[in-house]
Amino acid sequence: MGEVTAPGTQPRRTSPRVVLVHTATFRQARQLVPLLIPIAAVTGFDDGLATVVVLAVAVTALSLAAAALSWWRFGYADGPTAVVVTRGLLARSVRTVPNDRIRGVEVEVPPMHRLLGLVRVRVDAAAGSVGTNEEELVVDGVPRAEGDRLRARLLARRPAGAPEGERTAEEPAEEEIARFDNRWLLYAPLVGSYLVVPVAAVGTLFRLVEELPDAIVPDVPGPDPADPRVLVAALVAAVPLLALAAVVGAAVVNWRYRLVRRGGSLVAVRGLLTRRHTELEVDRIRGGTLSEGLGMRWVRATRVNALVTGLGQANRRGQLLPLGPRTEAVALLARLVEDPGPLTAHPPAALRRRLVRALGTGLAVTALGAWAAAALGWWWAPVAGAVLTVLGVPMGIGRYRALGHMAGPRSLSVRSGWLVREQAVLQRRAVVGWEVRQSPLQRRAGLATVVACVGAGSGGYAAVDMAAADVPGFTAAASSGTWAATLSARAG
Repeated sequence: MGEVTAPGTQPRRTSPRVVLVHTATFRQARQLVPLLIPIAAVTGFDDGLATVVVLAVAVTALSLAAAALSWWRFGYADGPTAVVVTRGLLARSVRTVPNDRIRGVEVEVPPMHRLLGLVRVRVDAAAGSVGTNEEELVVDGVPRAEGDRLRARLLARRPAGAPEGERTAEEPAEEEIARFDNRWLLYAPLVGSYLVVPVAAVGTLFRLVEELPDAIVPDVPGPDPADPRVLVAALVAAVPLLALAAVVGAAVVNWRYRLVRRGGSLVAVRGLLTRRHTELEVDRIRGGTLSEGLGMRWVRATRVNALVTGLGQANRRGQLLPLGPRTEAVALLARLVEDPGPLTAHPPAALRRRLVRALGTGLAVTALGAWAAAALGWWWAPVAGAVLTVLGVPMGIGRYRALGHMAGPRSLSVRSGWLVREQAVLQRRAVVGWEVRQSPLQRRAGLATVVACVGAGSGGYAAVDMAAADVPGFTAAASSGTWAATLSARAG
């Protein structure tokens, strides 16, 4: 397959300095590292320092070769109508994204990129599926000026037939919408995602130490880990350390966060080590979500994500407020989509369903625990079941109170969830269809689940266990145009 081509433009290469970045980070060679383990076993390497040095040199050489080949076979071109990226050594891959399908652009500056004057450009586009965890387009290792040119070029709005590079308007002024307050970092220990990172890092460190040869990590005498006093002391010390790590992690990710409106785009800039510049088109935003974990609700904190058509579940790139007070989040969301009003509570039958589910689990564990206590002497098993049963009451009530829905003149809102409660506020024009689900138990209780199907975010947002009699009125009121007329006629 030939080099990347695009009408009206020449193929471009990334900076050769990116080879140093990929060599140091083992980006291309990570898949080759496991192959060295059986090779080392066959050649009879021992577990001494020489083995570690030889393996490090071999992995570095592989990383350099893989990075150089990857750079040599990578090319990109941004033409008048599409962006084309070609990559691959043996299996060549060409990906083309039309410009009118681009939904957002993010410019990242990781630490090593910043040291070498490079950036990484990510392009989000509604141009087919490449996997949930993959990016649509990534151009890694271009100079900062080229990254800014790509960002401005890909999101530029030019009239049809305008010459390439012609500016149709002056640089728009910035309007600041939100700014991160450092006091909000105190919410971080109550956010699960900020706690997971330090826990995973500690686990990885311990695993790495265990895998190192004994000559490098000698045995150090210490207290017995099985001693209860050691376990209690470790837990007492771990709580403040994890809280501190969560605060530091949140600060690194959200350092100097700003959200501004620049012309027809929303621009979010944040990050300490890796600086990110994310730009989303305002015209593509169809609403937003308020996401609140259990701990966040205790301090009335929340997050705001934008729902952008074609962007899908890009939680990081669609994030407009990473963490902040609920009042700030609600005010920010109101600037994107009109508030439909207070949510309508769901009927008592929905509460009974949640209590039955929550208590049923606890009662089942209690019954099994009673048998285990009589047969095996596990006295703690029925106690655990009784505790689960008691905790089931507030859990069921909490899950019920999280339910709600409302249809306003220009928007609709649905809410559900307990551990993580999410409220989605959508423009009526965002709804492309409705799905009504009703299980036999829901039918018997006079309930139904209504899903608003949209082309943004997760693709559907549900009003769970609402009264079945209210479904026609809600779907008609939450629809627009011919949708509303059709649904109203059917409801009548």
